[in-house]
Amino acid sequence: MPPSSTGPSRASASIRKRPYYRGWMNGRLTNLVLLGVVPLAAVSGLCMFVFGSGIVWPIAFLHGALGLAIVVLVPWKSIVVRRALRRAPRPSRVVSLLLTAAVVVALVTGVAHRAGVLLAGSPVTTMQLHVGAGAVAAVLTLWHAHQRRVRARRTDLSRRTFLRIGVAASAAGVLEGTAQVASALATPSGIRRSTGSFKLASSSVAAIPITSWLFDQVPEIDLTSWRLTVTTGGVSRDWSLEDLRRWNDRLTAVLDCTGGWWTEQEWSGVRVSRLLPDGATGTVEVTSVTGYHRRLPLTDDLLLATGIGGHNLNAGHGAPARLVVPGRRGYHWVKWVVRIDHDSQPWWVQAPLPLQ
Repeated sequence: MPPSSTGPSRASASIRKRPYYRGWMNGRLTNLVLLGVVPLAAVSGLCMFVFGSGIVWPIAFLHGALGLAIVVLVPWKSIVVRRALRRAPRPSRVVSLLLTAAVVVALVTGVAHRAGVLLAGSPVTTMQLHVGAGAVAAVLTLWHAHQRRVRARRTDLSRRTFLRIGVAASAAGVLEGTAQVASALATPSGIRRSTGSFKLASSSVAAIPITSWLFDQVPEIDLTSWRLTVTTGGVSRDWSLEDLRRWNDRLTAVLDCTGGWWTEQEWSGVRVSRLLPDGATGTVEVTSVTGYHRRLPLTDDLLLATGIGGHNLNAGHGAPARLVVPGRRGYHWVKWVVRIDHDSQPWWVQAPLPLQ
């Protein structure tokens, strides 16, 4: 009897059906790369919050490329996921599913924001959903890595490994460059800033969304009894709203909100330096009635605004007085200011983002 050819033919068919991409990356290497990519995407996103101008463009490019690197790695990660689903359920499976959901939400909202879907007037904007999902994904990635540890090997430092990672990184970079070019061609000039924020459809003051950091609510403030306390050199002085309105310093500045939108307005009020001794230098810590505070370098363009667009501020926009900080993201623009402390401490002796 001639030898059966069923076995070899089936094996050959199996080999032919095997996806061509499987040989490029194995599951362990894919997990190691993702362990670096997801937290780096979160860190680069944090940097975009910190920088409102200057080097923000390359950071934005890196952030987008890291997000697309996750998409590039999907074919290999899907193999790992299918293999895990075939095994008996483990406690870590819940974390894996939550991580997958967080990454998908972060990617979808990131793409939606780039396409101009802002939801600026909603309680939660597209960008806020993106940031929240990205932060959750970074935390869950580290947790997942702790539960299902993947150890690096000496062979991971081979030339072949670096070549594969380089190809994946190049693919992500090309995709991000293509996406940026497409976005630039589809978006009229002057609509989108380097931070990724889009210009509000209307330039009117009424169109500016009422936002605050995290869980702060618009406080009820009696404008007649409100006082601003300015302290410098151990000496304090209180200023009423009428005192501040004696000045009419004006400044046109862009408010670039971390919610993903921006607007350019003319702000009026008093330069902070006027409330301090002549020639004062150093920094100021500006505190809101809610307890929110930020420390900033004392510069000539630091304005304590009491008006916007030729009208007095309303409560939602920071009345009786709010800070205007050209070149910095909106969370530096402290609303409902009640205290300014001037000293020589460096401005960076604080968390990059407020913790409250």
